[in-house]
Amino acid sequence: MQIAASILGQPGVAAASLRALVLALAFTFLVQGPAEAVSAKVVRHGPRSSNGVALTFDDGWGVDSCEQISKTLTRMGATATFFINGNHLRADPARWRRILKDFPVGNHTRSHLWLTRVSKHKIRGQLRNNQWIHRWVLGRRMTRVFRPPYGAYNHLVRRVAGRWGYNHLVLWSHSAGDTSPAATVSSIIRHTTGAPRGSIILMHCGPSVTARALPAVIRYYQRRGIRLIGLDEMLRLGEYATR
Repeated sequence: MQIAASILGQPGVAAASLRALVLALAFTFLVQGPAEAVSAKVVRHGPRSSNGVALTFDDGWGVDSCEQISKTLTRMGATATFFINGNHLRADPARWRRILKDFPVGNHTRSHLWLTRVSKHKIRGQLRNNQWIHRWVLGRRMTRVFRPPYGAYNHLVRRVAGRWGYNHLVLWSHSAGDTSPAATVSSIIRHTTGAPRGSIILMHCGPSVTARALPAVIRYYQRRGIRLIGLDEMLRLGEYATR
């Protein structure tokens, strides 16, 4: 608008031209908005200077196992971040309310779609509907972190997530491999221990073998003075790897 004002002070400029210029500037502002939405940053680990490791549990298809995981974390004084699909929460809301009561919960979509294969409207719906379901079940807002199913993302997924207020698209630095049919308690412990500070560890809220391995994983880090923290705490500690 400053450009238009400076032109108005110049004699000999046609009124029609001024009107056209002002309309063009106004249209540009309305379409683009004051600033473009920022795409979500891809996070694979937290700051290595921290004294924490973040355990994360995805999906929620094994509610008995999830309840055991929740009880183990509480009993051993540890925390973790859960990424539960909304469809699972809807199946047994009262039980999930108890399971997730004391833990941060991020967005993992409503029905675990492969987001790189669907439209932006479908991506938006998966995020939005999952938010609503979690708010209804838990009575609180989700932690503003997003993990795409299968770890699959592209520029569109990052852009839609950013527009919905998810500044961090959280992946992982270590995986338990616990969805493999060959997974054992020993293999899960081997894959999830020894991670450096600032690591984000992927596990799943489903396999019974994960719940059985969890006490040993927690003890490993606690005996080394490493805290098991939620992503809500880790994301406030500093800058994150975005590659």
